[in-house]
Formats: sequence, C-alpha cells, structure tokens
Amino acid sequence: MTTASASAAMRKVSLAGIMGNRGALWAAVILMLLLLLVPVALPGYQTLFRTILMYVALAYGWNTIGGYTGYVSFGNVTFFGLGAYCSALLSAHGVNNLFADVALAVVVNAAFAALVGLPILRLKGHYFGIATLGVALAITDIVGNLDAFGGTGGLALKTVDEAHFSIYYYAAWLVTAGAIGATFLVARSKLGYAFVALRENEEAAAVLGIAPTRYKIVAWAISAAIAGAAGAVFAPANGFVDPSIAFAEDANVFPIVMTILGGIGTVAGPFIGAIILSGVNELLARWFIKVHTLFFGAVIVAVVLLLPRGLVWLFGLRGGARTWLKSLAAYKA
Repeated sequence: MTTASASAAMRKVSLAGIMGNRGALWAAVILMLLLLLVPVALPGYQTLFRTILMYVALAYGWNTIGGYTGYVSFGNVTFFGLGAYCSALLSAHGVNNLFADVALAVVVNAAFAALVGLPILRLKGHYFGIATLGVALAITDIVGNLDAFGGTGGLALKTVDEAHFSIYYYAAWLVTAGAIGATFLVARSKLGYAFVALRENEEAAAVLGIAPTRYKIVAWAISAAIAGAAGAVFAPANGFVDPSIAFAEDANVFPIVMTILGGIGTVAGPFIGAIILSGVNELLARWFIKVHTLFFGAVIVAVVLLLPRGLVWLFGLRGGARTWLKSLAAYKA
C-alpha cells in the first residue's frame, strides 16, 4: 500500500467520528452530575445505582479496546476480577483503603494486559476474541485453585459501617467519571486517532508510521486499568469475592452489549447504553422474575440487529426511518 492510498484511507477518520454526537456527550455529563445526588435524594437505591456505575465503567473499559481499535475482547472480565482480588488481598493483609485498592488494581491490570497483550494482540478477528476468552477462563481457574486467593471459597473483605456506606457509591462515581474523562482525552488526542486508524485500516496505519502492536497494547492497558479500578471498588462494597462473583458472566457480556447499544467508539455511547440497558434489566427482573433473562436476551438480540451503530449515531441521523433502514441493509459487522 502506498503512502497516498494510506492517507486517503485515513481521511475518513474525523474528530466527530471519534467523539460522537456532542449533544449525547452533554447529556451524559449532566446525568453524571445528577447521579452525585443519589446518596442524598435516593439513599435506598444506592446499591442499584452503584451497580449501574460499575457497568458504565466496564463499558468504557471495553470501548477502549473493542470500540476504538476494533479488537473485540471477550475476556475483559479478567481485569475486573483481578481488580476485585487486589482489594481482597489487601484487606486480608490489613490494608483497607480504597485509594490503595484502586491504585494497585490499575497498576497490576495495566501490567498484566501489556504482558499478555504482547503475544495475543498479534492475533486478529475471531482469533483474538477466542484468545481473550481463553485468558479469562484460565485466570478464573487459576484463582479458584490457589489458596492465597481463598480458592473456590473466596475471601471476605472488611467493609465500613452502614452510616458511611455511601463512600463506596462516591468511589464508584469517581472511577466512572475517570473512565469518561480518560476516554474524552484519548478521543481528542493523537492516541485516539491512532486507535481509530488501526480500526479502519491497520495496514494503512502502519504505512503512516503507527506501530500496530504498540498502540494496541496501550489501548488494552487502558481498558484493563479502567476495568480493574471498577473491580477494586466493587469488592469492598460487596464484602466478599470468589471466582463466580469476580469473574461473573454478566460482567463480561453486559459491557459489550451496553457499548453497542450506546455507540461503539464514541465518548458518550457506553454511558447511554449502560444506563438504558441497566434500567431495562432491572424492570424486567421485577416484572418477569422467573423469565427475565429470556426477555433480556431478546433485548440484546434486538440491539445487535436494529442498532448496530448505536443510539449516539442515531441521534445525529438525518433522513428519518428510511435512512435508518437503508443503513441496516448496508451495514456489515
């Protein structure tokens, strides 16, 4: 591929394409500010909204590697689980400090992602996806068989008293705000353009001097750090972790679907998708207690089929239903 053709391929990478709809971004910022009031205005719903914030952070983590670079990971729950166990191990050794929990989780997960990413990120397409899933299954099995991690019996963590329990909510809010802020900064930087260039045409990006493996490792390290930070806050708030909790299937699948619903490779998309899908899941769980997973599965299928580019893209769509239907016909996964 020549430099001229590579430059032509990269011209379709615009700031709007990286950032997404600005109106959606402002809506996300306003909603995040309103979520600060939950412990005061809706104290009985702190756990619910803290869980939603956790999924928002996980969605942003996945969006970095899956949305911006186009490398679909099916194993990001690995980093969430390792982050949770970082907190659990610190608590077991008498350290009960959320700042220490998050800091350790960020460092450990970023380093682990960089180490594992060296061989895995040389794979492409479904080979990469299968490899990440294999890593998640392997780590789950290893943790479950090591006494230092409590084995399958898990580890209990010391939690604060009920009067100060809102500290976990605010910690989750800060982690989520940090994930949104990091995504915003990446999207407006040369790093963001490099990520998207790899997604659009890796060969063209290489011709322009972008080292594919290096940038993919950076993207996965950022993704891992965000997911790890979310896990580090989740563990002490939950008070207990074991492999089935730390590496739960929901924490692996939901963030992917949430990002798709909101808009892959955008700043506001993961937030909007997580808020809507979490609300739908909660309502279905209340109305259809026994079969809510069936209905939720149908919702996931509908999202993938009808909104493959996400709600953020739909917000800026011109031409109404006809344009939307044409886009569905022309869309290629």
